[in-house]
Amino acid sequence: MESFLSHPLVAVVALLGALVFVHEFGHFIVGRACGIAVETFSIGFGAKLFSLRRGETEYRLSAVPLGGYVKFYGAAPGEPVPAGVKGREFFRANYWRRMATVAAGPVANFFLAGLAFAILGAAGIPHPPALVGDVLPGAPAELAGVYPGDRLTAIDGMPVRRWRELETAVSRSADRLMKWTMDRQGQVINIELKPAAVEVENAMGRKVRIGRAGVSLGVIPAYVHVSKKDGWAFRAGLRTGDLIKSLKCTDSDHVRQINGFGAFAIALHEMADHCRTSIDIELVRDAVTKSVTVPGVDPDFHQLTETSPVLFSKIRQFSEFVGIDDAQLVAWPDVVADVAAAKSLTVSNDVALFRRGDRLIRFDGKPFDGVFGLRDLVIENQKPNVKVAVVRNFNEVELDVPLKAIDSQQAKGRVTVYTFPVSFLGQPDEPVFVIEKYDGVIASMVYGFEECGRQMMVITAALAHLVSGEIPIKALGGPIMIAKVAGDSAKMGWQAFLTSLALISVNLGLVNLFPIPVLDGGQMVLFSVEGILRRPLSERAMEAFHKLGFICVVALVLLATYNDLSRFWKLMLSGLVGEP
Repeated sequence: MESFLSHPLVAVVALLGALVFVHEFGHFIVGRACGIAVETFSIGFGAKLFSLRRGETEYRLSAVPLGGYVKFYGAAPGEPVPAGVKGREFFRANYWRRMATVAAGPVANFFLAGLAFAILGAAGIPHPPALVGDVLPGAPAELAGVYPGDRLTAIDGMPVRRWRELETAVSRSADRLMKWTMDRQGQVINIELKPAAVEVENAMGRKVRIGRAGVSLGVIPAYVHVSKKDGWAFRAGLRTGDLIKSLKCTDSDHVRQINGFGAFAIALHEMADHCRTSIDIELVRDAVTKSVTVPGVDPDFHQLTETSPVLFSKIRQFSEFVGIDDAQLVAWPDVVADVAAAKSLTVSNDVALFRRGDRLIRFDGKPFDGVFGLRDLVIENQKPNVKVAVVRNFNEVELDVPLKAIDSQQAKGRVTVYTFPVSFLGQPDEPVFVIEKYDGVIASMVYGFEECGRQMMVITAALAHLVSGEIPIKALGGPIMIAKVAGDSAKMGWQAFLTSLALISVNLGLVNLFPIPVLDGGQMVLFSVEGILRRPLSERAMEAFHKLGFICVVALVLLATYNDLSRFWKLMLSGLVGEP
């Protein structure tokens, strides 16, 4: 069933069909309640497949299953109507009844979105927790004393559980002092920090100024990269690629379980003070778990770190002193044992590109600061081949690397992004998500309509920026985009599909309120003009008004479809002729 719904055509019919049907049903039910006679209510468009008349209304099932429509008697002055409905024509209804009937369509879409969010809330919504996975060197969080593994419980006195709450609070607090309350292994920690102000491009392609604290969500796994041949780690027998599971002083029964590289570095730093004889390490090497006993760390490391004002900075210096770092930038090709595949990763001088254990240090001749620095350089790069420097067996090697081109859809249009044709070892692990569940009908409905309101504000702001030109017109999507979103979300499960339905329903409701003739918003403007003039507009004026609206709507559809084709023509072509 899920694979059936994931087909773009089926998914878009189900999604758009539901959205348009609910929209038209809103017009229908409110129009009936206002005493306006309904001529036709159709599920679907086009040729009539089946009809049933009840009273003055014909109910139809039509051939094109993309929603439906409602037609009121006397939608325009002069339109002939049966004798039985005279006096109840649409154009004879007073101002408020017509306004309510027309507004009911968008309101029905907002209600559908609120109901969809309520169902999601009742089922339980997974959220990343407010758990610090890594701390960037020199960032405000490190200077304030934040550790990997710290769990935020409050910001400025307000409770925090989800990463989104942390992210939102920090982004709004550029250059403003914040108070964080954290749980660190059962101990309550209070700190103050001031997020740095940075300018970034948001999802809509707009430049915005936000705050950054320098923390990341994913937990960096405890894979190690041995960086110095004369360091303690190499002499102790650790090797690049080892996954540390636990540490224990040989003369103690207390075992420190390790759940990330930060926790490993902190534990080793603490043990260096009182485990001068030896340390028992449980690790995984080449998929085999083993226990090794290594000598204690040279106590002289204190001389190198005592000048650092921040404890975690000392730990970073300590890690450098013992000759280890995390493996986020360590290449770990999946084709190491495949000789034929390895040959495909060879340049003209017969030097294999990436080998297991290579650590990147420069990209296109430029040094960078950690994974995020490398990411920024990769995003900026527009060359299919770059020079990359790596450390291999403690020696620096320069490689000429052909990058992999990937088409990426952004607000400013389709762009080509070049990525490495290799995997990296120490990629962040997702933490266990927090399940936000609203028990009871009232609680789930309150959440649903609050979330609908939040999304209305976000989408309204985006539409305003689109109209003002702050967001490029290329960001506008049309039917092909909706089909792709519907199909992709259906593949991800019913929750993703319902989320897409809710978001597009909010979009549909808001767009229909635009003051464009033919749309509901345009009709409401027309009724308001008639109310101000205290007389109906002439037939000539009405005809011109509707022609203008038709031209506007057709132009928007053509523009959105052009944007869709510019985004997805390669994907559509490959779907028609097959992958090369």
